[in-house]
Amino acid sequence: MSTAQQSQKSFTSQLKKVYGFYTGGFITFVIVLAILEQMGLPRQTIGYVFLIATILLYAGIGIISRTNEAAEYYVAGRRVPAIFNGMAVGADWMSAASFIGMAGTLYLTGYSGLAFVMGWTGGYVLVALLLAPYLRKFGQFTIPDFLGARYGGHVPRFIGIVIAILCSFTYVVAQIYGVGIITTRLTGVQFEIGIFLGLAGILVCSFLGGMKAVTWTQVAQYIILIVAYLIPVVWLSVTQTGFPVPQLIYGQQLQKVTQLEEKLNADPKEIEVRNAFKAQADALSAKLKDVPAALAADKATATKRVADLKAANAPAAQVQAAEAALAALPADAAAATRAWTAA
Repeated sequence: MSTAQQSQKSFTSQLKKVYGFYTGGFITFVIVLAILEQMGLPRQTIGYVFLIATILLYAGIGIISRTNEAAEYYVAGRRVPAIFNGMAVGADWMSAASFIGMAGTLYLTGYSGLAFVMGWTGGYVLVALLLAPYLRKFGQFTIPDFLGARYGGHVPRFIGIVIAILCSFTYVVAQIYGVGIITTRLTGVQFEIGIFLGLAGILVCSFLGGMKAVTWTQVAQYIILIVAYLIPVVWLSVTQTGFPVPQLIYGQQLQKVTQLEEKLNADPKEIEVRNAFKAQADALSAKLKDVPAALAADKATATKRVADLKAANAPAAQVQAAEAALAALPADAAAATRAWTAA
């Protein structure tokens, strides 16, 4: 075995020990906080502890991994073991954009939201198979560098820079928004302050150590995220099926969900509610065809209702409700268009 292979083997072994201790420390940290919560520690304090610990972790990795060498800064010295590189890529996928955004997309859109997950994951696979090997072969650090070396001149490099900025900006906006949401939920601070607090440790880490520090940070983040993903899924699987491996029981649960959906769709009460909403939507659609006339008719009807109740000496509560309904009508056609379209 050559000296380089021995060095790489020793490096990998050391990494396993470090992240093994880190995993044990993380589990201990969570257990201690859980015990303190049961003893009465406020949740906001727990949030601050989590936030401070995260910033210190990222900053610590950045300080330890700081480097002045270009290869270390941009590609982590090209000696990250495959398993740890895979963990870092997995943590990139399980970032705020997917951990929050994909979950929210599936909740909002249902089954059709799986298209986003497939595209999200497929993009990573395509980049890994069709782009990354050529970057490594050419010995370049970035896509613009690769395009400049492959096709020559500054025009391909400039096009690569523009595309990279556009793609990165879209992704980073989602990431930063997620950082702000999580920090706000953990600590209760304002959203804007939460963004600055959450980014503090990330910036220290990436500025000092580059890809080297980011890679080791992502490995640490992967361990946290995979635990956060698996615990609720395994717990739900045990609660619903008594089986701790949800991947093996997933198909049976989907059959049950399908049966419940069919039962719900055939329920007379559900059909009645859907018909009521459909009738309301049809009525609003008809109003939107001629908004000024529909608004005038609604105001005339509401005004007549108030006058009829007062003429009949109706109870005060009914008169007040009718007056409130009249006051709640849109003030003009533009306001009516916005309100009826939103409804």
